[in-house]
Amino acid sequence: MASETYGRFAKYYDLLYGDLSYDGDRRFLEAAFRRFLSQRPESILDLGCGTGNHAILLARRGYEVTGLDLSEAQLRQARAKIRGTGLAVRFVRGDMRRFGLRRQFDAAICLFGGFGYLLSDRDILAHFRAVHRHLAPGGVYVFEFWQESGVKPGHTSWIYRQRPFRLIRLDESHYDPARHRLPFDMHFFVFDGDRLKERFTESHTIRLHLAPQVRRLLARAGFRLAATYGGDRERKGFRPVRRDTFRVMAVAKSLP
Repeated sequence: MASETYGRFAKYYDLLYGDLSYDGDRRFLEAAFRRFLSQRPESILDLGCGTGNHAILLARRGYEVTGLDLSEAQLRQARAKIRGTGLAVRFVRGDMRRFGLRRQFDAAICLFGGFGYLLSDRDILAHFRAVHRHLAPGGVYVFEFWQESGVKPGHTSWIYRQRPFRLIRLDESHYDPARHRLPFDMHFFVFDGDRLKERFTESHTIRLHLAPQVRRLLARAGFRLAATYGGDRERKGFRPVRRDTFRVMAVAKSLP
């Protein structure tokens, strides 16, 4: 698991990703709940919650939310956001492969790249079984995976932020088809005026998937893969998955 590598990255996470459509994700989730649940869920488990943006939006909509993440640095950012708000949300440190919260939820979610840090079938199966134990009968698990057929080998990109200071992040990915993985390096450059204030690199690896493999592992853990939809970083929706779709939203139903 690579989530502990979010240590130095955590304080810059919202600056880099704050302009993503978190509210668009929230609208998709609520539409999926209406489509696949018989009634509005009261409680939601947010796995790989990071700095808490999805969890907080859902709590503001009246849900009781628990966010779980392995990175303590990310969770510190999340807890700071809710201090004094009175929102029905709590953040817990834990490993997605094995966690015990001694309760069940009506729905669970895992968005962005969090699910991809489960690198082996064994880890994924352990994760699905842990989620199943924490879902009420008939509950749904909505999660995002990266589809292998949509990968662009040797992809490079960069993000630039001007305020409140200059921040540049350069990304380099190195597709590994033999192991179905996408290792990538993120190079950070933080400037105070023209002076380089901080420079560091974080290396991450994401597991890539195809729907049949995900369906098989879900079935072994007591789930049925109800639907898959195509999405991207900026928006989620109920579009069909194509071969070149990279980000896939999956909806799994918990079986008795």
